[in-house]
Amino acid sequence: MKISPFTPLHFPEGNVSDGLASRTLQLFSTDDRIMVQVSVPDGGEEPDGCIINAVTESSVADIEWQEWQMTGKTMYFSVLIGMTPGLYRMSIDDVASDVFRVTDDAALLENTTLIKYRFRDNKSRDDVVSVIDGVPFFFDFRVPGGFKDSGWQFGVDNEQFATQRQDLIELYAYDYTNKTFTMGGPLGVPVWFGELLNRLLTCDYVYFNGERYVRADSEVPQMNVLVDGLDSFVFTQLLRKTQVVEEEIEELNMTAIRRVEDTMDELNRITDNEQVRTLSE
Repeated sequence: MKISPFTPLHFPEGNVSDGLASRTLQLFSTDDRIMVQVSVPDGGEEPDGCIINAVTESSVADIEWQEWQMTGKTMYFSVLIGMTPGLYRMSIDDVASDVFRVTDDAALLENTTLIKYRFRDNKSRDDVVSVIDGVPFFFDFRVPGGFKDSGWQFGVDNEQFATQRQDLIELYAYDYTNKTFTMGGPLGVPVWFGELLNRLLTCDYVYFNGERYVRADSEVPQMNVLVDGLDSFVFTQLLRKTQVVEEEIEELNMTAIRRVEDTMDELNRITDNEQVRTLSE
């Protein structure tokens, strides 16, 4: 069993840092879609997944998996939506995620950014699936932070011709704007936030609060230490907003991002009575 590294939940490894742990809890909105993917080699058993109430440590609901066949393996996936506010963790077989919070509090969500990401197809990597039965699927990763006005950088790609009188003639010019995305509030974020940000920017389609961005050149997240000995950091990432898009692809992506619930029978919902049901029920 292997949990896809693009899954927006963190399943900690065995090694533990000797620093003070970050006090930041991962946050999701009740409107977010938490997609989890787990690959199992051919002949392996379906993973046992459940949602656990992090306060009472009781099981809230079992995960109902959908399947997608790949070469030599099966990808089990589930998209959780409509979770009621609370503190949770996800358990898959004998591995448990860090605690995450689901909320509908606008004040808590105000200073967060929802990052949605997927690959163009399923050929880029063998540990993630982005298109299932012709339908694109996005991962949702919500983080504290956003774009500061002081992080804007203006640029131009141009070529000019100088006349004999040294007047400049613009032969061509294309403007662009780079923006610095800052991730982490006063408390910072755990280091794995930066790792996932760097990884998800390898995807073909990445949207920050509905606006499409790409990594500027080969820039990677820059780590800023808040306090020595504290495993909590602020990351900055230089991005460039996409100006020219493929209209057909963009329309498909927007349809997937703004998908209405009654068209998604394969999604799962945790209802008010803490049961998981498919939307078609």
